[in-house]
Amino acid sequence: MIGNLLGIVVFPLVMAGLARWAAARRRRGLTAGRAVHFRCRLDGRRGRLLADPRLEDPVFLDRSGNTAIVPRGGTALDATVADANRPPVEKVNLRYRTPEGKVFRLGLATHDARALGAWLGEQPRPAPAPAHRPLLPTAPFWAVLALAAALFVGLAAADIALLGTRTAAEVVRVDRDEDSCTVRWDGGAQQATVDCDTTGVHAGDRLPIVAVPWPFLGEAVDTRTTPTEAAVLGGGLGLLGAAGALLVTPLACARRVRRAQRAAPVIPHRATAGEEEGEDAWPGLRGGLSYADLAAAARHGDRHRPGSRVATPRRGPGRTSVSPRLWVMTTILGTAAWGFLAVAVAACLDDHFHLGHWRLPVLGTVAVVSIARIAWFAADRSALVRPVLRAARSGEGEGEQQPMRYVRLRREANEMVLVLFRPEGEGAAAPRFVQRISWSRGEGRRTVGGPPPVGEALVRDTGVGPLVCEIDGVRYLPKGRATETAADPARTRAELRSFAESHLRPAGRG
Repeated sequence: MIGNLLGIVVFPLVMAGLARWAAARRRRGLTAGRAVHFRCRLDGRRGRLLADPRLEDPVFLDRSGNTAIVPRGGTALDATVADANRPPVEKVNLRYRTPEGKVFRLGLATHDARALGAWLGEQPRPAPAPAHRPLLPTAPFWAVLALAAALFVGLAAADIALLGTRTAAEVVRVDRDEDSCTVRWDGGAQQATVDCDTTGVHAGDRLPIVAVPWPFLGEAVDTRTTPTEAAVLGGGLGLLGAAGALLVTPLACARRVRRAQRAAPVIPHRATAGEEEGEDAWPGLRGGLSYADLAAAARHGDRHRPGSRVATPRRGPGRTSVSPRLWVMTTILGTAAWGFLAVAVAACLDDHFHLGHWRLPVLGTVAVVSIARIAWFAADRSALVRPVLRAARSGEGEGEQQPMRYVRLRREANEMVLVLFRPEGEGAAAPRFVQRISWSRGEGRRTVGGPPPVGEALVRDTGVGPLVCEIDGVRYLPKGRATETAADPARTRAELRSFAESHLRPAGRG
């Protein structure tokens, strides 16, 4: 269980923290005037953007040795997500307009796009006098990671050395193939496997060990082999990180600067300002959340959102977007409390953290609360099933249906919402209802089911909260109750903005 916890929770959090730390160091390096060479793409070409005090202007150097000058003092237009990964490893496309009106598309990491967009938007300052000793470039991520790993090994070794219990354990079994010994201590209550010199150790001998403190209670390490291994591992990682930060990176940066100074700016610009600011421009929602603004935002999101595209859904039995049986199961049982219940049950069965007598009260409380949440959720959603299915299966002339305009917004692959408007009115019309729709598969490969970004729908009111919307002959089953915008305007505005701007990232506008 401890391995799964480290792999699923701890390791991604550590990587995210290190990535944010590395981005913050590059941002501080820009402010301090250090050389920062960003790994990025310029109009589809891979290379590095050299923000270096030894160059008059920022220069992009591609892998073939061609360069392009990216002058400062322009405007960062917007930044859209470029791939389907999650932060902090996702990439964004930063559109930057130079003072001459040319538009570059830079592919960067999310936090680098924010820092670089703000830095490029500033007016260039006069070059300072050359320092007696030039500042070192910012260390690359792998050097920071090596130094962090060395620090982690040192802290773990210090924790075991200072808080561990030194004792003499009895050797129970000697495994000469693995060069390890099984030992027990504390009157035979604790037993573990440690490294040992199998040539001179026999069963029944006394072997000095260190009992590892919490959270690895029940484990032990030897006093000869493990300290040496920790010293070699920590020292090697530390030397690798220091060499990368103090030797390899300065030499690599100096080489790139020399190549950029010798080369000529021959990379052609692939887009003009007029082309980029037309259909491709982000509407900005400056006019509020009207029909025209949300429609433009929906079309912009469909063009620039990475990952699966929206296509006509694979219909379930009848005319619904998803199978009614599958929809009933996900509606009644679709709560996150199942995850908490599974963790509580697994921790009760495997007490790896040695919580002792606190285990059953704490985890039992979590399990009881999770079961209560599941029961309440199932009882609440069960009241919606029959009216929704009745409305979804009704014929053309059965039931009351109202024509309305809609805008489809999307946040993740399984999160889609329909914003409903009155059929009359111009582009300034305000939304009336917001209805989430259930996830469904699309007809094409690597697609999700959904309607076009804008259009007209026939809306059926179930009478218990959800709305069933029929678009192009497909009836989309709801995901929860509909929200009336007039009931809570502030919350509705925040929710719609989170959907409309989910594919955008901060561009660092100056």
